[in-house]
Amino acid sequence: MADQSILQPGNLLMVQERERYLAGIFRRVGWHSLAELRAFEAGCSTGYNLRLLVQWGAKPGNLAGQDIDEDAVAYCRTRASDIRVHEGSAERIPEPDRAFDLALAFTLFSSVADEDVAQRIASELVRITRPGGLILIYDMRRRNPANPKVHPVLADDIRRWFPRCPMRVRTLTLAPPIARRVGRFAPGLYGPLAAVPLLRTHAMYVLRRPGQVDVFRGQPRSEA
Repeated sequence: MADQSILQPGNLLMVQERERYLAGIFRRVGWHSLAELRAFEAGCSTGYNLRLLVQWGAKPGNLAGQDIDEDAVAYCRTRASDIRVHEGSAERIPEPDRAFDLALAFTLFSSVADEDVAQRIASELVRITRPGGLILIYDMRRRNPANPKVHPVLADDIRRWFPRCPMRVRTLTLAPPIARRVGRFAPGLYGPLAAVPLLRTHAMYVLRRPGQVDVFRGQPRSEA
């Protein structure tokens, strides 16, 4: 959809804010190179985040994703054939236990209406992540009046779905209707407005899979 295009200045500003924070998370946990990173994304859609990790230095063969939309999976496979992309619900991820250093689920849980399904997806993300690895959940924390099919995801939800994982939370993303208008007419205002907590509509939940083994070096590290 044109309204979601990265070519829209407001959308680009929102994505850049999220990517800066993501890069900061990697630095804080000591991932100064992604050359050996193994990552999985549930609900990977068209594979934007997985291709981003390749741009940041990850090897395509170390990355995998899954999406329930067959068209999105086909899109991924034609544009990044070296990345494994599975079709189907993330309730069942066809990857081995403890296979990944990083698991992502961006704007996935807000589309999952059934509590049992959400629980199963969370369990699968924990299962495929190594002890000490990271699980990053980015999702909306406010209702979207324009889309009644999605719902907010709150910190209590994440704690319920990932009960044993230490967690930190950061609110992000200027409200999209404001961001798109700002991007069009005054992009320099994005940062100051996004600094106002009440105007942020999403959150990033940074979870550590229980176990303190460093995913790259075998040495303990503090929580993210």
